[in-house]
Amino acid sequence: MAAHKGISYINLLPKDSFQFSGLGRFLGWATTTGRVLVVLTEFVVLLAFGSRFYFDKKLNDLSEMIDQKQTQILAYADTEKEIRRVLAKQTPISTYLSTNLNYLTKYDNLASSIPSGVELEKLNMDATGLTFSGEANSELNFSQFLSSLKKMENVIRLNMRDTTYDQLSGSVKFSIQITFK
Repeated sequence: MAAHKGISYINLLPKDSFQFSGLGRFLGWATTTGRVLVVLTEFVVLLAFGSRFYFDKKLNDLSEMIDQKQTQILAYADTEKEIRRVLAKQTPISTYLSTNLNYLTKYDNLASSIPSGVELEKLNMDATGLTFSGEANSELNFSQFLSSLKKMENVIRLNMRDTTYDQLSGSVKFSIQITFK
């Protein structure tokens, strides 16, 4: 055993200056770090492989939900067509009623403005105004009619087109144009 005391270490690999060169140090670093990178890469690959099952399940669920929604939409397609057809028919009627209700209001205002003894012969109504002609049996009825016309709602202008007085009967024939706002 005494012989073993003198030999403390035997290196069978010769010391080479390659381990201490730049390339040698890089290769040493690459082999140790490379193992870590390989392990990390394998971990990422395993995570991607496992997450694929999760995302496939999500994709399948979304596809089923889309199919259900498309089925619901197709089920209501006939109802929607019917509703659109009814709404298309309703639009002109609503427009007609709303404009005619304005005419009805104007007509009612005119009818309430006519005192007894005044008769209208012609009446033309459009969106901007009224044009009418008639006869009042006295000057007093005619002046009452004019003052009530001035008090009508939304009247911008009152234009007397023609006025004639019949002395024998005491009646006034007139033609008036009213312009609305």
